Amino acid sequence: MTTTTDIRIPGLHGRSITPADADYDQARALFYGGMDHRPDLIVRAADVADVARVVTFARERGTDLAVRSGGHSPVGLSVSHGGITLDLKELRDLELDVAAKTAWVGPGLTSGEMVAATSAHGLGVGFGDTGSVGIGGITNGGGIGYLARKHGLTIDSLLAAEVVTADGIVRRVDALRQPDLFWAVRGGGGNAGVVTRLQFRVHDTSRMVGGFLILPATADTIASFIALAEAAPEELTTIANVMPAPPMPF
Repeated sequence: MTTTTDIRIPGLHGRSITPADADYDQARALFYGGMDHRPDLIVRAADVADVARVVTFARERGTDLAVRSGGHSPVGLSVSHGGITLDLKELRDLELDVAAKTAWVGPGLTSGEMVAATSAHGLGVGFGDTGSVGIGGITNGGGIGYLARKHGLTIDSLLAAEVVTADGIVRRVDALRQPDLFWAVRGGGGNAGVVTRLQFRVHDTSRMVGGFLILPATADTIASFIALAEAAPEELTTIANVMPAPPMPF
């Protein structure tokens, strides 16, 4: 396995960041903190060709490879310890077809950025509750958000994907073309490939109401919440968090 810190990948269009660079610590930082993973090289891919080059390089040399979309992995899978971290944050294209209610999106776009772009047209996809989450990461993980009861998980809105597999080949997958690989990138687990574009069905969100209701976490409150949630129509998605809270305002 390659462990040297002098990793150079020829032909890249994007930027390579090494431990000697001033912004290395910022580039390797994770959202949840508490982890000190130090990759030998961070590559910010500029396009799908960069992704294919990095995947091929890592495979041929037996180098550890981590893939980062927004850096929100709670167990730190977004950044390697040694080896190469492939950062997709620059793959941020968005092609929205309002009439067809579909969107092709790069995995480096954040959920907040996509919501802002689609909600201007009264459309949206359920992506969780944190705007800085990368689209690629939450989708490959399944994705639970505020539209879950009506429209399912994030992956239930996924129509197709562009994937670079371990052989460095760029593949277009959907329910008909390579359905097993399409299943794998829809929450089937890791190591199926690097997703470089995603196509979503976007839903009508022109009339939505939401917000917080903060109550003491008594047994009666929790039991009443469960009963109300079970009786509610499918248009109402409810998410309960039972946790210590600081004094208001947060």
